[in-house]
Amino acid sequence: MRAATQLAIILSLVAAPAFAAQPYEGFWASTRKDCRDQDSANRMSIEGGNRLYWYETRCRASEITADGKLGWTMKLACEGEGEKFRSNPRVSIAADGRLVMDNGPVGQAKRQTYVRCEIAKKR
Repeated sequence: MRAATQLAIILSLVAAPAFAAQPYEGFWASTRKDCRDQDSANRMSIEGGNRLYWYETRCRASEITADGKLGWTMKLACEGEGEKFRSNPRVSIAADGRLVMDNGPVGQAKRQTYVRCEIAKKR
């Protein structure tokens, strides 16, 4: 085996844990019905551990700190509806599997609760 190939294999094995998905990643919505509506303003996705997307808002986390067993605080830089703003939410996974966001960048309430959406895989 060539040295370059060996090095690539070793690097992929060493780096693999750094790319593991976080428990809060995925598609979420306020209700199961909103999960099925691709245009719902009540859906969101969290991708790559630090990118959050809502209907008209997108954010990138610059700092994510563990806060309990299944909780995290984040510092977000966001854009939505032509505005740029910052947010410092706390995200957690409740015992029932729901995602809870306190002080989130969207919504009128101080706390939003989301169910995980099962997205069908394309064939």
